[in-house]
Amino acid sequence: MSFLKDIIPVFLLFVIGDTLTTLYALQTGQFYEGNPILSPILRAYGYNFLIPLKVSFMFLLYHVYRNADRPYWNFTRYSVSCIGLLATTSNMMTILHG
Repeated sequence: MSFLKDIIPVFLLFVIGDTLTTLYALQTGQFYEGNPILSPILRAYGYNFLIPLKVSFMFLLYHVYRNADRPYWNFTRYSVSCIGLLATTSNMMTILHG
């Protein structure tokens, strides 16, 4: 399989879903970034800095794709997809029931 086909779930859930729901929630002013690593970064550089962070992460994923054996790559991409699903779902629940 190609990298682009492999990362479709990652892209939809972790990049698009999590980014859009996070940015929407943060811009309402009623929510805060709960990730202790991202919170100070976003406070220092602004919420839109999340986009270059996600793009940078995609380059890191490409590096793993090119250099890791197939089982490790599969574990990595499925794990990141699951994290994206959990983050997007959590953000949506917060937005809807906040």
